[in-house]
Amino acid sequence: MLDIGSRHKAVLGAAWVVFAGVNCYLTFALPGKETIPFHLVWASFALVYGLCPWPRRATLVAFVVVTTVTGAALVGHAIAGTIEWEECTEIFLMAGIMMLLIWHVNRQWNSQARLQALQQADRHRSQQRENAARFGSHEVRTRLTIARGYAQLIADQSAEPTVREDAELVVAELIKASALATNLLTLVRVVEPPTTEPVDVDRMLAAILHRWSVTADRSWSSRSEVGTVHGDNERLEAILDCLLENAVRFTGPGDTIAVTAGAQGDELVLIVRDTGAGIPAADLDTVFDVFRTGSTAGERAGSGLGLAIVKAVTEARGGTVSVASSLGHGAAFTLRLPLLPVLPTPLGKPVSNSAERDPLDESVQVRN
Repeated sequence: MLDIGSRHKAVLGAAWVVFAGVNCYLTFALPGKETIPFHLVWASFALVYGLCPWPRRATLVAFVVVTTVTGAALVGHAIAGTIEWEECTEIFLMAGIMMLLIWHVNRQWNSQARLQALQQADRHRSQQRENAARFGSHEVRTRLTIARGYAQLIADQSAEPTVREDAELVVAELIKASALATNLLTLVRVVEPPTTEPVDVDRMLAAILHRWSVTADRSWSSRSEVGTVHGDNERLEAILDCLLENAVRFTGPGDTIAVTAGAQGDELVLIVRDTGAGIPAADLDTVFDVFRTGSTAGERAGSGLGLAIVKAVTEARGGTVSVASSLGHGAAFTLRLPLLPVLPTPLGKPVSNSAERDPLDESVQVRN
């Protein structure tokens, strides 16, 4: 089947009406020579009908009009004695053939529609599996990186050769596991919508920075005056982990990494700043693209997924993310996320101040 636009369908329909009208006139105007225009009407009808779907009513109207007009011409000529009555059997034969054609064409249209629906569903599932594998593998590597940092700390500070040797072995295996995480994470299950809960943003930031401070020799700082909000703790952690991993990668010992959080109106504003290498102006427009790394990343280049995950999760929750940076002067990533504060009930249990679904729930699940 041809994929014909609405405008082209209208033009094709109008052209066929004119062509069929002319040939219908000729079937009346040429007694005894009506065979060619008669068959041209039906052949053009079959051709146009097979090119694009017709509405049921238009099909019925066209079929009745063509049958009636062409049949009237043949009957009129038979009454006049110009042709034999046997010629009138063409009316029923052509109508029957056209009905069979309509039936087969409709079957093909329906089969094609089902096939397209199946293909679209398969593409959607494939995209979900791919995104889940990408995001999930990135999260696995992040956790492995943290574990590797702790193992490396044990290896560096242990005075016992056996413990140091075992810790170094753990570090080596974690490096291998991190490299294989993406390839191993191929089984993706259907993810259920996450449940929201009260999140103590101040405590969460302190815990995240404490965890990351062990993995990298940086000057870490955090400041938060948000308190408790209603949201998804894991997804907020995933966003911050991605940003902190990026900051660690593009900073060195002694550089500063600072995280601040605050509430501005109905938004949670998270800012991650660092004093590292910075981002060239030419890369600012593509820094959040999947598999894109900075042109100056060199050996520090990662998978190109971290900032893409930040953007996907943030925008899925109705938020925005932006970056301000210049080469050699560090970078500052700003996230604005819609939030709902948590109000205490008479029983002391925190609840949301709205019965509507929390915007923090509208995010991409990056962890099963």
